[in-house]
Order: sequence, then structure tokens, then C-alpha cells
Amino acid sequence: MHERLDISNILVAVVFSALGIIVPILFHLFGLGSMFLPMYLPLAMGAFLLGRRNALMTGAITPLASAALTGMPPFHPPVAFTMALQLGAMCLLISWLSHRAHGRRGALSVARIIGILVPALLLDRVILLAMYGWVLPMLRLSSVQFALFDLAKGLPGIALILIAVPPAVPRALALLEKYSLRPREKQDG
Repeated sequence: MHERLDISNILVAVVFSALGIIVPILFHLFGLGSMFLPMYLPLAMGAFLLGRRNALMTGAITPLASAALTGMPPFHPPVAFTMALQLGAMCLLISWLSHRAHGRRGALSVARIIGILVPALLLDRVILLAMYGWVLPMLRLSSVQFALFDLAKGLPGIALILIAVPPAVPRALALLEKYSLRPREKQDG
């Protein structure tokens, strides 16, 4: 009748959502800006620890909450909404693939984590291109120029994610298990 509410999974989602708001502020404070995709770092890592629903919600809500609280990313042009689609899809795919990999073969190795991050980041970039192709012409802007610029601008951030997230995920999983917090939902439709 009613599903069991997993408070520990929601708590982990809230922590990574908060980090998704705080980390970009720190990056901007040091002049590193959006080039390193600072919101992606905590959300990508959190998606490995969350059930699919919570990963999707965390990825989709965080850029909107950040825009409302800090003005970054902006609502106009619709960067916050585009990022909500991108990050929601990316986090959902990471969670789904990591559940499959973790369930079938035991612990997630660094190689498996990278193997999960690559298609998720590719999906993110495809959504970005699709949104540029749809939204920017409505604003009478060249979608090709923006898309190429944003793809190139995001490369350092993608590299940072592929370097920083894989060794952090097993440590975060171990930390959650140490303190008896379930890292993932058992039943997640």
C-alpha cells in the first residue's frame, strides 16, 4: 500500500544537493567559474550512492534551488532549466548503471566507475546540444557557436570529474556503511 520511506537515502540526497550549491560558490569565489562544472562533481558522486528516484530528483532540483538561492545558474537565459534536465538525466543514468554493476559484480572498482561516468557524461552533452538546438534559435542566437563553445569549455570539468569521482565513490560508500546509512534504496522502481 505505502512504500517505506528511506530517511537515510533522503539525507544523503540532501547533503549532496547542498554540496551541489556550495561547491560552485567556492569555485566562483576562487575565479574558477563554470569551466570545471563544479555542480557536477558532488551530484555525480552522490548519484552513485543514491537510489534512482532520489538521484533523479537531486540532479533535477539542485540547479533550480541554486538558481533561486544564488542566481547561479541563471534562469534567463534558461541555463538552470537546461541543467536541471542534464543533471537529472545524468544522475539517473549513473544511479541505474551503478546499481546494475554493483549488484552483479560486487564492489564498484575505479574502472567500473569510469565506465559508468563516461556514458552519463555523454548523455549530458547530448542533452546540452539538443537544448541548444531547440532553445537558442528561439532567442535568435546561433546554437552551433554556443554548443561548440560550451562543449570545449566543459572539457576541463569532465576531466576533473573522471579524475576526482572514481576514487571518492568507494570511500563514500565505505563511510556510509560504517555509520549504518544505507547508500542505496533496496526497492527503487
